[in-house]
Formats: sequence, C-alpha cells, structure tokens
Amino acid sequence: MSLSQSSQKMQLSRPTVVTGPTTEPVTLAEAKRQLFLAESDTSQDAELTSRIQAAREQWEHDTDSVLFTRTLSVTAEQFGGRQIELDSRPVTSITHIKYYDPSDVLTTFSSSKYSLNAADAEIELDWAESWPVTSIRWDAITITYVAGYATVATIPAIIKDAMKLLIAYYHYGNRGDNDRPNDLRAYENLVRRYQRASYP
Repeated sequence: MSLSQSSQKMQLSRPTVVTGPTTEPVTLAEAKRQLFLAESDTSQDAELTSRIQAAREQWEHDTDSVLFTRTLSVTAEQFGGRQIELDSRPVTSITHIKYYDPSDVLTTFSSSKYSLNAADAEIELDWAESWPVTSIRWDAITITYVAGYATVATIPAIIKDAMKLLIAYYHYGNRGDNDRPNDLRAYENLVRRYQRASYP
C-alpha cells in the first residue's frame, strides 16, 4: 500500500543523534573561574565535566537548539505541506531525505527539488515540485541533517553565560539556603531572551 502527501503540517519524530559533539562550549577552566575555584585544583574535575555537559543538555532542551555541530535524524509517516519545520537550530545543511516508495524500496529524494531556509530551520519544496508517494509505515521518511555551531567562537555569548549560571546552580545545589528557585531566575531570563523572535 502507498500513501500520498497530505496538505497538513508534517509530523516529525524527536531528533536522534547520528554523530554527537566532540567538545563542550564551556571549558573546565571557564567553569572553575565561574565557581571561584583554582585552576590547579583537579579534585572536582570529573564532577565539573559532568555538570558542564548537563548544563549544555539543559540549554538545548529548554531552547530546542543545538550548540556544537552534530548530525541529527528525524522520521515521519508521510509528507505534508510544502515546508518541513525542523526542531533544532541552527540548521546548517541537509544531508539527505530518504523515503520508502510504494514498493518498500528505500529511495533518496533529489536535493535539487528542495532547499534549506536556514533562518527558519525549514526545508522548502521547490515551487514546481511535489513530495513523492510513500509506503505506509511509521518510518516511511528519514531526514538527516547537520545542526549546531561549528566553533566556540561562533556560539553566542548569551549561551555560554547561561551555561555558566546553570553550572553554578548545580555546583552549589546543597548549600541549604531554601531559596534555590530564585537562583534560576537569571538563567531563565537568558532563555526567554534567546527565544524572542527579535534576538539578538
């Protein structure tokens, strides 16, 4: 059986990581300076390294963004509409769009028939083209793409500042001041600022 394209917005799965990041936006030395720890003190390096990763993952979750470059993949049951809105930003390139045709043969949709609107993180079907007919299956379509900033220098300062605040929040989590929710306000303000349509 086969399924033709729908006029409704395409429903994508949550992204899965094909190739993950190899480094973090905040270095161990930067985290220590944020916490007023001596760089020569290595007694907490393993713990701080874990908190740096946790802060990066929390930021990405809260903002639907990707920091360092990685390859992601999403699936869908059918094509829909003329734009495909990707969940993560910034999107830098589309690796491929593959689909199972009505005979259940995995086929690559020609990249000449669509383009990437990086500003809106959308794949746009060219005006004279149409999406192909697919087989009926939950993974009928797979989109693989590259997202994230290529270097630390290109990551906006607001992101690194937010991560440092979150690292401090995690590090001082057991200080018992009974006012920890307020410690997140500065971080949450940066999240809201980043998510504004007018940012920066």
